[in-house]
Amino acid sequence: MKLALHVKGIEVFYDGRCGMCCTFHEWIHRQARAFAIDFVPYQSVRAVEVFPEVHELDPAREMVVRVDRERVFRGAEAWVWCLYGCVNYRGVARRLAKPMMLGVAVRFCRLLAANRRGLSRVFFRKKDREVRNQLHQMDPPSCDEGGCDLERDEWRDELIK
Repeated sequence: MKLALHVKGIEVFYDGRCGMCCTFHEWIHRQARAFAIDFVPYQSVRAVEVFPEVHELDPAREMVVRVDRERVFRGAEAWVWCLYGCVNYRGVARRLAKPMMLGVAVRFCRLLAANRRGLSRVFFRKKDREVRNQLHQMDPPSCDEGGCDLERDEWRDELIK
């Protein structure tokens, strides 16, 4: 996979209903970027407006990236392009783009894609109310004489689980 030196921008067509995909989108937006990165949920009307052929590429199965409105990449290559767009991850992207590492990235992305809905339910997009409800079901630490023993780890361990 060859990463171009000069890129104006990429369009990322992702599953707007997938917690993992949305979390990745939010993470990218917090990064310093080397070029413009436009995230477009493939379910949106805008996706068809900017890239009418997007649904022929089955974006529900794996992320699709279009570079400078020309070259199209899917799956692991699309993820590499997203990383390449982040100033602090360009080196990682260059390494992943090499033939030997791209094979590893492809297998990793296939594993994630096959399990993304389950992973999303478990790790991403938990509502604040759900977290709050779980915390309220836990027993508070016992505090004798108005102070809590900070060495007591049982309660903290429950929070980390």
